[in-house]
Amino acid sequence: MKEARLLKILVEEKGLVKLLKTIGAGKAYPTRELLTKLGAYGYGHKMLLKAEKRGLVDRKSVKNKIFNKLTEDGKKLVKLAREIGVCI
Repeated sequence: MKEARLLKILVEEKGLVKLLKTIGAGKAYPTRELLTKLGAYGYGHKMLLKAEKRGLVDRKSVKNKIFNKLTEDGKKLVKLAREIGVCI
């Protein structure tokens, strides 16, 4: 059932997949740095909030920055996108 939900996100939200691939499985990115790297400030922030709502991104506030890191579901979605060959 969870795989079906991830596939649905993969098909419907290609911008979200690009955002998750940009974050990657490594370190946590500050929001400003992430959106600059992504190249989409307004739209990218909305996608980031949507990813958090769907449980794909974990956001933590440290001092005056918010750090974004992939959750296990986010990592699975990126892995699934690579296996299927969704190139964004």
